[in-house]
Amino acid sequence: MRGFETAERGWQSRLSIWEREYLAGLFEQVGAVLAAEGPLETTAVGGTGQEGGSSADDEAVLAALDFDTPPHGPATPVLDGDAPPETRHLHVDIATLLEVLLPEASEDPEVAVEVSAMNRQRLRTLKHSRLADVVSELLEPTGTDGEVLVRRGGEGEWLAAVNDVRLVIAQRLGIEDADGAQDIQDLAWQPVPDDEADEARRRRSLAMSYDMLTWWQESLLAVLLVGEGPA
Repeated sequence: MRGFETAERGWQSRLSIWEREYLAGLFEQVGAVLAAEGPLETTAVGGTGQEGGSSADDEAVLAALDFDTPPHGPATPVLDGDAPPETRHLHVDIATLLEVLLPEASEDPEVAVEVSAMNRQRLRTLKHSRLADVVSELLEPTGTDGEVLVRRGGEGEWLAAVNDVRLVIAQRLGIEDADGAQDIQDLAWQPVPDDEADEARRRRSLAMSYDMLTWWQESLLAVLLVGEGPA
C-alpha cells in the first residue's frame, strides 16, 4: 500500500490486489450494517442497490466484523427487548453500530448540522452510497496504471466513508480517546507470540485493520493539505 499522490484527475494510491479486496470487504460489511435496519431510499442515479434489509444477513455481517455472534439469528434485526434470548446480543450489536454510524446528537457542530438537516433514512442512504462508491473504485480502479483514484470534488465523500469504517472498528476495539488509539497502534505492530490465543489474534487483526485505514486516510489528508504527494 502506497500513500496518495496528486494526479491529473485527483489523487491516486497504489494498492496490491489483496489490499484492495480486503478494504472493499471492510467497506461492504459496514454498508451491510446500514442496510440491515430496513429499506434504503432510491437515489436519483438509479437506486442504492439494496431492496429492503433482507439482503443483509445480520449474523454474517457481525461475524465478518469479528463480533461475538450466536449460532442462529433472523435475517433482519429486531431492535427491541422482545427479541429471543439467543438472538438478543446480536440485535444489541447491530443497534450499537447503528448508533455509532447514525448519531442522533453530537458535540461536533458540523455533525450536528448534518444530522439535523436530514432524517435518519436519508443519512443512512447517503452513508451507504458513499461506502458503495469506495467499494466500486477499490474493486475496479480507474486511476492510472490501475491505481485507486479519488476524483477531485469527491474527496470529502471518500474521507467520510473511510471515517465511518474506522468508527465501527474503533467501537469494536473500545477506542475512546487518543491513548486508546495509541494502545491499538502499539498492538498492531507488536511481535506475534507463538502461543497467541484466538481472541487475541482476532483483536490484533482488527487493530491492524484500524491502523491500516488510519494511515491511508491520513495520507489522503496530507496530500490534500500540502497539494502534493509524498516524495
